[in-house]
Amino acid sequence: MKKLLPIALCAVLTGCGETTVVDLNNEAEVAAMQNVMELEYRDWTKTAEDMTKSMLASGAFSRVKNPVIAMGNIKNDTMQRFDTDILMKKIRKTIINSGRAQVTTSFENFGPAEDGTTYAVRDTRGNAEYDASTIVGKGTLVAPNMSLSGKMLQRNLKLRSGWFSSVDTRVEYYLQLTLTDVKTGLALWEDEQPIVKEGDHAPNW
Repeated sequence: MKKLLPIALCAVLTGCGETTVVDLNNEAEVAAMQNVMELEYRDWTKTAEDMTKSMLASGAFSRVKNPVIAMGNIKNDTMQRFDTDILMKKIRKTIINSGRAQVTTSFENFGPAEDGTTYAVRDTRGNAEYDASTIVGKGTLVAPNMSLSGKMLQRNLKLRSGWFSSVDTRVEYYLQLTLTDVKTGLALWEDEQPIVKEGDHAPNW
């Protein structure tokens, strides 16, 4: 009997640790995803959609001829560690596919260029191993005339529903973005999108 206990316990623990793969193309499965206090797929998707709609509807891209956007500094000032590209790639994809603006991947801003191939190809100039006619000439890169920058903030608020109840937390996330005209330094568009959650196990520093 004693030998069976570890086996039974192992079976219970294995059952509790079952993994479910969510089909992100299935709206019902996405809607049924377990809610968490951290930022997750549904938050990124909805916020990116709302921000992009706001930007496209603002008329900002019509104020600059042939708009080319450089991705500025998108600061993560939350209590979680994540790459802000999770969100910004979604926004960029919609902007590019809209045909209203282009995004440069060759401009070096706060670090190396996103696509280093642009400069690696130019470094082959004068290399006898390459056909010189296939190497891009000077003066062909397009400089950005707009910059998209912003910040993701987090604010935790303690909640209490009664004297003897457990304390829950309201977590308020705010995504703030600004689109700037590089020539004038003036902001052409700004918006802020909140994401608010309530529960326990809130992310902390």
